[in-house]
Order: sequence, then structure tokens, then C-alpha cells
Amino acid sequence: MTTTEPRVRSEGESSGRRAGLVLITLLAMLLAVVVLRCFVSDQFRLSTPAGDLGDALHRLFVAPLTGADDDYAVLHLLDLRLHRAVVGLVAGVALALAGVALQALLRNVLAEPFILGLSGGAALGVVAQKYAVLHFGLALSAGHIGAMAGSLAIAAVVFVIGRRRGIVDPVTLLLTGVVLSTLCGAGIMTVNYMHSQGGLVSDLARWMMGYLNENLSTREVFALSVLTLGGFVWLWMRGRAMDVATFSEAEALSLGVRVGLLRTTLFVIAALLAAGAVVLAGPVAFVGLICPHLARLLLGPRHRLVIPAAAMLGGTLVVGADALTTMLNFGQGRMPIGIYTALLGGPAFLWMFRSEMGRGVTDG
Repeated sequence: MTTTEPRVRSEGESSGRRAGLVLITLLAMLLAVVVLRCFVSDQFRLSTPAGDLGDALHRLFVAPLTGADDDYAVLHLLDLRLHRAVVGLVAGVALALAGVALQALLRNVLAEPFILGLSGGAALGVVAQKYAVLHFGLALSAGHIGAMAGSLAIAAVVFVIGRRRGIVDPVTLLLTGVVLSTLCGAGIMTVNYMHSQGGLVSDLARWMMGYLNENLSTREVFALSVLTLGGFVWLWMRGRAMDVATFSEAEALSLGVRVGLLRTTLFVIAALLAAGAVVLAGPVAFVGLICPHLARLLLGPRHRLVIPAAAMLGGTLVVGADALTTMLNFGQGRMPIGIYTALLGGPAFLWMFRSEMGRGVTDG
């Protein structure tokens, strides 16, 4: 054994402990934000509809032990605030995972569902499905089918246009996604205008900026949670292949990774996750951009670490934004969570874009 081997082993153990500590910290942050969302009320108060925080804690934990028969606060808390927390959690996780998949696919940290048009396609699908239900009387439920169809259709168009001689061109993909996202927005406004009397969405502008859907049933939220969990498991299991895909196609193939099949699958997974997130919270921007980037800053490029970290960051960001919309109530109702994610993600996008600028310029 050489003298460098113990040093390498020690560094690996130290890195593993650091990664574990970071993941535990992120999990603690996520749980804390979920608990905060369950107890937060408007105007910076911690309370429940039946009283203050102390009374709520008494009803939740002390009353069941003493046999008290007063469960109104418990039922209201579980039915309303915990429901919103779960919806925000699943939406945030889905958006962050879709961002990880797209960034691995394109080898570009600027890729995310909103920028590539997947969220816009899903939103157009939801609105088109609602129009079909109202105008033609079709028996379609919620917006799941339309969201998935719209997101997959945009993903297919972006993927086909962005390929040159069988090779994915990240710049072309990003530009195509931006154009298609704009077209989808115009399509949404057109459909809403055509059926303005019926009202496809009670507040279309607010929903387009990201607004948690409180009208989803427990069964629908559970189904979308299973979809998101399935995407998480698949991405985590393919984490090593995603690491290898950062190499050239010849190198990846020599290591047993079929890059073409992996990229196609990643596009499908990202489209389905983006569709689920739109059903839950509307087309929220920049969550899929910020969270994977922060995860890499904290844990490095290995996807088996980036995937759970990004998922927890995504859930924390969306649930935290929803808590802020509740506390910062200016008398006009809840602000869309997309306002907060855009205020955070817009400057982050410009800062990250600085490193991409000028790459095509050669020195004279």
C-alpha cells in the first residue's frame, strides 16, 4: 500500500460525511418549512383558524392524550394547510427534478422546463382541455391529460428541431424553447379570449404566474405524487449514466451508456414531471433552474447527490414561497408564488448566463 492511499481514503470519507451533513440539513430545512406552512397565517402570525399557535399545539398533541373531544383545528389544519403544503412540495420536487434531467440532457446549466417551453406547453394543454370540456361537453377530468399531451408535444418539437445531424445542439434547443413558450402563451390567451364568457380559469393571469391548485382531490394529488416519486427513483437509479453522459458519445458508449436512448428518456421524464407541476401549481418559472445549480454548488456534479438535494431544495422553495404569499397579504388575496420564484430566479439566470456569453467569440 502506498502512502497516498490512506490520504485518498480519508479524503473520500470526509467528502462522504460532508455530503451526508448537507443532505440532512436540506431535509431539516424542508421539514421546517412544511411545518411553518401548516401553522402560518396572514400578517406574520402563527395561528390556526381556531386560535393561536399554543392553542393549536394543545389541540394537536395534548387533547388526544387527555380525551378532549375538540378536533376542529386538527381537521381544518389537515384539510387546508397541509393539503397546500403537500401540493407545493410535490410541485417543487417535480420542477427541480425536471431541471436536473434537462441540464444533464443538454449539458447546460441554463436548461429548465419553463425556459424550454415544457411548462408553457403543459399550460396550453390544460387550458385547451378546459375549453374542450366547456365548449364540446367532453367528459374529461382535471387537466392531467391535456398537460401531459401539451408538454410531450413541445418536448418532441424542441428535441427534433434542436438536433443537427443526430447531435443535440443546446443553443438551438434553448432558442427553440423560448420561441415555443411565447407561442404557447399566445395560444392560451387566444383560447381564453374565444371563451371569455365562460371563464376557463377564474384568474388566468394569476394562474399563469404560478398558483397552487386547491381544488385537486386527494386522489389526484396522490397520483401526481406517485408520478413524481417514480421520476425521482428513475433519475436516481440512472445517476451514474447521467454522469457518464457528460463525456463524449464515444466515451460514454465505451462505458456502456447509450447516450441517444438516455437523452430521449430524459426528455420524456422531464416533460411528464413538468406537466404534473403545471397541474399542481401552474407554469412556475426558474425553480428547475435554481435548485439543481445550488445542489451542484453544495455537493459537486455527481447526480446521485444532486438529484435528492435539488428535490429537497425545490420543495423548500415552493412551499416557502407559498408561506410568504400567506404572510404577505396586502388585502388583494394571495400573491402568485411565481412572483417570488421569478424575483429570485431572474437575477440568478442572468448571473449564470454571464458564463455562457462570448463563448462563440474568438480572439482577433
